[in-house]
This record gives sequence, structure tokens and C-alpha cells, in this order.
Amino acid sequence: DNAAMAICSELGHAGQQNWDSSGGWSIQTNYDIELDDVSCSTSSWSDCTYSDSHNCGHSEDVFLTCTSDQIEAIGFTLVDEQGRQITEANQRGLLLYNGGTVCDDSFTDNAASAICIELGHAGQQNWDSSGGWSIQTNYDIELDDVSCSTSSWSDCTYSDSHNCGHSEDVFLTCTSASDQIDAIGFTLVDEQGRQITEANQRGLLLYNGGTVCDDSFTVLAAKAICIELGYAGQQSWDSSQSWSIQTNYGIELDDVSCSTSSWSDCTYSDSHNCGHSEDVHLNCVPEVTSSSFTIVNEAGGDGQGRGLLTGRRVSYLHLSSTICAPG
Repeated sequence: DNAAMAICSELGHAGQQNWDSSGGWSIQTNYDIELDDVSCSTSSWSDCTYSDSHNCGHSEDVFLTCTSDQIEAIGFTLVDEQGRQITEANQRGLLLYNGGTVCDDSFTDNAASAICIELGHAGQQNWDSSGGWSIQTNYDIELDDVSCSTSSWSDCTYSDSHNCGHSEDVFLTCTSASDQIDAIGFTLVDEQGRQITEANQRGLLLYNGGTVCDDSFTVLAAKAICIELGYAGQQSWDSSQSWSIQTNYGIELDDVSCSTSSWSDCTYSDSHNCGHSEDVHLNCVPEVTSSSFTIVNEAGGDGQGRGLLTGRRVSYLHLSSTICAPG
């Protein structure tokens, strides 16, 4: 593979997609055999040796397919199974650094998030490591022991020497800018870390981009936060570590205590003694609007402007109900 990569590079291509040898084409016998014993220690032709004498037949002629898509030579890149550069989010790719793979030793969700951000994405959706693609052996291993204390690359350390095999190469899927969560205030996100903007969906509660611990948390706190998010109130809340994305976030709030359902009557701490098993998940109910009301006839159909008035009642049960007259 090193020889194939080196020759494709000499031909002006990004690298090799695959190569094989056979005597399958009749035109092969029109040519002499010029090179044998081509051996390359890297993917650079300057690191290759060869012989201009041979002991071969045309059944051993090399066929080569090169890639036309140039990958970035410096910094992080994601490539697909054919070695083509990935520029869109939500696609799993082989992670490269300076044209070589990244080993999974010490790699965590923080490292994945930091690298996705370096690539211009909002964050990481998921990552894994394996030797599942044949192109992996085309690359050297460039980074090992990537360890990040936060999701910022400036808080990461790494080694440019390694004790890895390609079965430990990192694959990464990043989330798009359109999936970017609000960095300030409260947000609900789904199991993939995408922001929830509609009611009646259970979501992981974030504050300033980090989770909220359940210590002192009550229904009043849940309702106050749902109102802050623009909803009528809370339908339900719970705490658990049911989603893998939770460990992508720091814990930002603890000891949230509310005396009423107004956030102005709440206290909290920005230090914590919690684990992600105490992260709050929240489900909010929508505001009642004029479209929530219906007039029905005696059979429950459209009352055509006269009949029983019903509406959506904002409560823990989001059900259609009749409307009580005053007095």
C-alpha cells in the first residue's frame, strides 16, 4: 500500500484507493516489464527502492486506482471508506491528523468533542475505534494518548509516538452547526445532543452547556425552568444516566431549589457533588393558544360555532377538557 500511495502521489493524486495484479488485459503483452521489487517504507517515492531487472510475467503486472480527492495534510481530517475527505457533519469518518490515523489510547468523549470543534462542527455525535476499513493500512499512525480535560483542544495533551495497531484507529461522527445547542441559559437536548424546540419531548436538561444535578430539585424547579424555556409548565421530570451523551458535558448546576414556579424564586449552586446518574431530564408542555380551543356538537363533531367548548388543559396530563363557566 505504501508503494501504491507513493506512485499515486507522484501522479498528482491524493493517494491510492486500491491496487491488484493480474494478466487480464490483452494489451499487457505489448509492453516490456520495467520495474520489479518496488518497496516503500513510507508513502513518499523518495523512500522507495526498486530494481530495473525482473523475474516476472505479465500476470504480475500492477493495476492501480488513485483517489482524486485531496485530503488536508495538516491538522485534523475525516475521510470516508475510499479515502475521500468528509466536509459535512453526521457522517462517520476515519480520523486523520497530519495525514495519519489517531490511536484510541486515552481517547474520550471530551477528545471527540474537542476535535469536532476544531473541524468546525458543533460537537461530536459518537466515536468508536476499529480496523474495519482496508484503507487504514495506507496511513501511518500519527497520534496516541490523546487526553482532554475539557472539550477544548487547548486543554488536550497527546503523543506523536505510539504503541498501537490500526485496530485502534479512531472513527468519528460530528454534529452540524444546525444542531448547535444554546451556550447560555437552559436548553433541552435529545439522545443525539440535538436541541429540542418542541414541547412534549423528554430531553436532557442543560444549563450553560452543562447538565443539572437533581439535588433539591422538585416539581417547582421543573415548572420554573420549563417556563424559562417558553413553555406553559412541566409534564414530568426524572434523573438518570440513560444516555451515553451525558458524559460529553460537565455538570453546571446543583442544589436547584425553588419556592415557587418562578425562576426568580429559585436558588442554586454552580459547584456540585454529583455524578451523571443524577442528571435531570425534563418534559415540558406547550402554551395554551386560541387554536387549543374547540367547539363540539352533541356527537363530538364540529359544532359549527355553537356547542360545547373544550380545550387543551395545561397540567401534568395533557388532555382535552371542557371549560367551566364562571359563577
